[in-house]
Amino acid sequence: MCTITFNAAAQLKLPSVISDNMILQREINVPIWGWAKPKTLVTVKFMNRINSTVADAEGQWKLYLEPMTATDNPQKMLIESESDIITLKNILVGEVWICSGQSNMEWPMFGLKNPEKEMAAATDSKIRFIAINKFNFKPYECDDCIADWQECSPKSIKNRTAVGYYFARELRKKLDVPVGLIESYFGATKIEAWTPANVLNKWPELREELAELAKYKNNKKFNSLKNTEKQKWFEELKKIDKGFAQNWMAMDTSLKSWGKINLPAPWNATKKLKDFKGSVWFRKNFSIPEKWENKALIVELAAIEEYNITWLSGKEIGLRQMPDMSWYHCRYEINNSDFKVGENTIVVCDYNKNAGGGLTGPKHIMRIFPKGEIEKAIPLNGEWFYKKSYSGRKLPNPPVSLSIGRHTISALYNSMIAPVIPFGIRGVLWYQGESNQLEPYKYREMFPDLIESWRENWGQGNFPFYYAQISPWKYNNGIDSALLREAQLLTMKTTNTGMAVTMDIGDPDDIHPKNKKDVGYRLALWALAKDYGFTNIIFSGPIYKKMKIDGNKIILSFNYAEGLKTRDGKQPSHFEIAGNDEKFFPAIAEIKDGKIVVSADKIEKPVAVRYGWNDIAEPNLCNKKNLPASSFRTK
Repeated sequence: MCTITFNAAAQLKLPSVISDNMILQREINVPIWGWAKPKTLVTVKFMNRINSTVADAEGQWKLYLEPMTATDNPQKMLIESESDIITLKNILVGEVWICSGQSNMEWPMFGLKNPEKEMAAATDSKIRFIAINKFNFKPYECDDCIADWQECSPKSIKNRTAVGYYFARELRKKLDVPVGLIESYFGATKIEAWTPANVLNKWPELREELAELAKYKNNKKFNSLKNTEKQKWFEELKKIDKGFAQNWMAMDTSLKSWGKINLPAPWNATKKLKDFKGSVWFRKNFSIPEKWENKALIVELAAIEEYNITWLSGKEIGLRQMPDMSWYHCRYEINNSDFKVGENTIVVCDYNKNAGGGLTGPKHIMRIFPKGEIEKAIPLNGEWFYKKSYSGRKLPNPPVSLSIGRHTISALYNSMIAPVIPFGIRGVLWYQGESNQLEPYKYREMFPDLIESWRENWGQGNFPFYYAQISPWKYNNGIDSALLREAQLLTMKTTNTGMAVTMDIGDPDDIHPKNKKDVGYRLALWALAKDYGFTNIIFSGPIYKKMKIDGNKIILSFNYAEGLKTRDGKQPSHFEIAGNDEKFFPAIAEIKDGKIVVSADKIEKPVAVRYGWNDIAEPNLCNKKNLPASSFRTK
């Protein structure tokens, strides 16, 4: 990732986000930071600039590079402190955006409909990505993460954010400067996980959980308490699980009473495990080649339902709780000191209270290989031994320190946002809300709170925060998503925000609509118009402005309504109107003089209108650039 001049006592370090291939934000004071020997001078040399500072008493340091213009000519950066020198290569200066949220932001290029042509054309080395490690869950704000910058290519683009890529591609077309994307997203996550703990403290119902998490103040405290709590939990497991009591994780365990099973497979696909609740132990013998000696190894075990503990030849290598996370496979890194070449044993203890256990993922990600050499992988799928242990549902719950995951409040902010701050950025792209659709009124406050807290913590002013409104989908066949879209619409009152409406490009049968190209394009329109000086761009679809009652009709006015029309040439759809009783009826809607006139035979004295007001509505109102109108209600 970077070149460090050899020094056995080297103390000069950088966060992962500052590394080879990175893109630095142009036209701002660019923060560069890291760690060094306390009280020592640190010097950064970049593009004929020399900046210095002194590390504080704890070894932390930060300095700022003066504003730079964009360059796509690769540059080197030298960071020096005493005898330590770090050399970073292939650095560009351009535009940097955060891509965050849940699965629709995470949705990769290979997941699009017929993606081969688009991926083959992704040959722009001036677009670069850095994907923040997703499974480093912590109850405190981390100062670093696992990540590295990559150039965009047909090979690297496969697993990258489709929305972010299409956004970056549009900026490249219009600006002709490098574009960097910091990918920090996680599927099926609520906004609470992305919000700093001090901000969430305003919500009484979250304070008990916040207080419980607060005892893990930092890495040292967390690891100390985690070890204590894990040992206590293991003692509880020993009381009910004979596998623990009889040391089934050991290499010399007798296999006489063990059965055989082909993995991956869920419990319910196996006759002898069907409907079983409790714990099942799995083990497999294999050989590690001598050529792998002194190398770090990666073990991947597909997806393991609920929670599990894994050992390599008697040494614990991983523990993960995975409720409703079965599509994420277990991946463990093993230091070269934690194994020996030759005969080894993988043992997995799988706990499940709901008869849904098993190693369930694709067989091609059941493997072991040297880190960085996946082409040398040894498959671990196929025949394993297995044995039932505890039967029942009264398994002791793992302690909080072992249960922190994507649903833990503030956990994703701590591990996926805090480590990136204060890297220089232009702004944030956000696509989230589906997981909060049952709490739309709370979201009205939480979303603006998140935006303001990120801005405050970054210390780079009110940077732009552009987001995608959630698409139609059959959540509960009600109005939950309409209420959540309303919360997103109201968030536009927050300074320097913008919303890309997606009501016309969703899929009521798929919460992950495949048209991510238009989402990225619409987000780019906001950036081009608001941040890059393209004043002739229409960047939003119609947004409800005000209403006027005219007899038995209501006249609606909109912002961004130039050339108001319908995308299919038909009468405006999905309008409803109500009288004083607030009972809504389907309405007749007409476009007149750039406004919408709404009426219904059953309503003589109308008082309110709503539009697109259900989970699966795909209404047709748009402006001359075919940008769709957001759903709304007048009261």
